[in-house]
Amino acid sequence: MNGSRRKWKRSVATLFFVLAVALTGCQRLVEPEKQSISVYVTFWPVYALTDAVMAEVPDATLRLLVQPQDGCLRNYQLSDWDTALLSRSADAVILGGRGLESFESTMFGWGDSGPAVTAVLYNLELYNQEDHADGETESHLRGANPHLYLSLDGAQHMIESIAASMQSLDPKYAEKYVENTQKAVERLDAQLSESRKLLAKWAGQSVILMNETLIYPALDYGLNVAEWIDRESGDNLVDSELTACLERLKAADARVILIEKQAPRRLVEALEGAGYAVARLDVLSDHGESADFNDYLSIQSANARAIARAFGEAEG
Repeated sequence: MNGSRRKWKRSVATLFFVLAVALTGCQRLVEPEKQSISVYVTFWPVYALTDAVMAEVPDATLRLLVQPQDGCLRNYQLSDWDTALLSRSADAVILGGRGLESFESTMFGWGDSGPAVTAVLYNLELYNQEDHADGETESHLRGANPHLYLSLDGAQHMIESIAASMQSLDPKYAEKYVENTQKAVERLDAQLSESRKLLAKWAGQSVILMNETLIYPALDYGLNVAEWIDRESGDNLVDSELTACLERLKAADARVILIEKQAPRRLVEALEGAGYAVARLDVLSDHGESADFNDYLSIQSANARAIARAFGEAEG
């Protein structure tokens, strides 16, 4: 494993169980007399990591609540259908927390009348977490960035937090959750090492970010952020907005742009026409239950290759 991150030491199942409530936003345990457990996860990135933790655990069903989204996950509003589904079918709900879900407080407000709720991002280090938005009118692009799942290093810590949650929710299979977590962390670390090796040539090089989630791969691969254009996933820039954007980019000493894959084609073409190499990256918002932890790793690998191609184009 990479020496820069702490080693996986938690081989004793009870350690996670003791720390579970402290490490996560876990509301309560599932009723101990239940023979099976139905777990819903809010968004796909957290679902994919939970899939690794719950692999081959008997009497446990994993479901994804929110269907694929083109826009920013932070904008999703809990529907009446979502609420009815959870009240009818869920024993537990795993959410990211820390601002990833606009409806986090609603879920925790259900108390004993709803499913057990746990949030996995609490007590994990997020980018910009010391910067707090001033009131509800402030853009959610300010403050702690909850998209830690875009970081392979961060995903390792999320996996550990999810495992702690599951041991609290379903303690009878605590040892299996630890076993699964150790395997998943090893695979994440191996993928991170592989991607860093691929991008080692460009470590320290400058990039431009055009999506808030992409700060995490930039940090993973040692890239310098020369400019950051705040925009929502899928948003276009036209006319005066596009002109102002291109003027800002001229001042940045960077020729590579990282943007989400669902960015409008005309925006990408305008950026390429201005001489930039554009890496269109999967920000993990538009996947469903058919995609699992293996797909998560494949996507991260593809994202690293896309960044490498963009740097190669910029040099050419």
